[in-house]
Amino acid sequence: MSELKKRRSGSMFKWYFVQTTVSVLLCLAISSISVLFFFLNFWKNDRLTALNEDALSVSQSVALLVDEEKDSFYKDRNYATQLVANIISTVAQSSSSEIFMLNGDGNIIICYDADGNSGNGNVCEIHEHLNFPDEIIASVYNSPQDVHNYEGDMDGLFPEKYLLGAVKFKIEGNSYFVFAMQAESTALLPYTTEFLRNILFASTIGVFISFILALLISYRMVRPLKKITAATRQYAGGDFSARINTADVYDELSQLVDAVNIMADNLAVLEESRSSFVANVSHELKTPMTIISGFVDGILDGTISNEDSAKYLGIVSDEVKRLSRLVVAMLNMSKIEAGKLTPNLSQFSLNDILMKTFLGFEKYIEDKNIEISGFDNLEEVSVTADEALMTQVIYNLIDNAVKFTPENGQITLGLIKEKKEAVLSIRNTGKGISQEECGLIFDRFYKVDKSRGLDAKSFGLGLYIVRSIIELNHGTININSEIDKYTEFVIKMPLH
Repeated sequence: MSELKKRRSGSMFKWYFVQTTVSVLLCLAISSISVLFFFLNFWKNDRLTALNEDALSVSQSVALLVDEEKDSFYKDRNYATQLVANIISTVAQSSSSEIFMLNGDGNIIICYDADGNSGNGNVCEIHEHLNFPDEIIASVYNSPQDVHNYEGDMDGLFPEKYLLGAVKFKIEGNSYFVFAMQAESTALLPYTTEFLRNILFASTIGVFISFILALLISYRMVRPLKKITAATRQYAGGDFSARINTADVYDELSQLVDAVNIMADNLAVLEESRSSFVANVSHELKTPMTIISGFVDGILDGTISNEDSAKYLGIVSDEVKRLSRLVVAMLNMSKIEAGKLTPNLSQFSLNDILMKTFLGFEKYIEDKNIEISGFDNLEEVSVTADEALMTQVIYNLIDNAVKFTPENGQITLGLIKEKKEAVLSIRNTGKGISQEECGLIFDRFYKVDKSRGLDAKSFGLGLYIVRSIIELNHGTININSEIDKYTEFVIKMPLH
């Protein structure tokens, strides 16, 4: 019970709006981060490719220069290194990279960095003590590829990560290296800044659009719930006329709306049934009580003579018995509807119950000269059910058959085994029942003979109880009828 008292605070509209907005922002953030990492990787690979091309370009240019100006190159060493330095500086400036030329021992012989530091054909003061790790030199030297790539701080040589494209080449049998380098932050920062600026602009527009859409969607989602709330408040007040339109509602909510509309229909039927029940019970109780009160008062005040008192006391006795039957019927109906009527299962013969019940109506049958047919053709059938309740069922059906069969009419019985069912039929000639009334005859307090000419002692509960008892025993009952010809009840019970 404590769980039922708990109630989530806050508006569902606000909750759904915030949840949708947060979800959109979260998805946008995840997408942006994923795209950023994708492009960072792309830019890094693109920059490594550019460094590879720079290193190859320098190495090929130097090799070509040496080949074309071999004589002057070896005669004037300063002139030669100045030419190489010009090549390195030109390439470095055009690509914003740092380029170093190393001898076979890994020592820098010509340098040019991103800040323009250069030894003008030699090693500048900044780089003269810079020694690349032997592992890096060995990796470039032993690389099977034309260009060797590296990413890192070169075993702590630099305070940040660098991207490296290195090429090994030879001049006159001597090994040389060209290192084209660029700090990772320098290579990626411009792209990252521009990307973040663009993504921030796009995200601002996206957030604004998602904010509007979340607002509209939240309102659309909550609107039918408000209608449901308004309708259920009407139902709580006893007005079951309100219905909710499902035209603009999605499947999940339309199912809820349909359920609420069906509930309203059922409540309306239940309310009508309750009102009818109260009215019928009041009527059925009022009539015999009025008769009893009138006759008893007449006897007490002397209006009815002593000679006639026995006659009227007999009428009073009949009305008291009628009231007793009504109370019993209502108690049975209450037990059935509450699910408290539990069948006491046993195996018994339907033939025996039919025979005993008809013997009880022998006088009425003879008085109306009714012909009973079918007894000779009944199969011997036993079922497993509640014998007392099934006796009540057969009694009520035979009572109706005798009551509504005209003088010199006929009642026909049938009892057979059909597949895994026992099929019992009771047909009587007479006025018959219309198809419209056949669908209502098992309802509570429904009477076909509304004039009560033939059914003065009926309460309209007999067939309702009959159907309930048969269904309680896992059987079915149906009615077939033709006007001015016959009425037939067919019971099917499972054979165990």
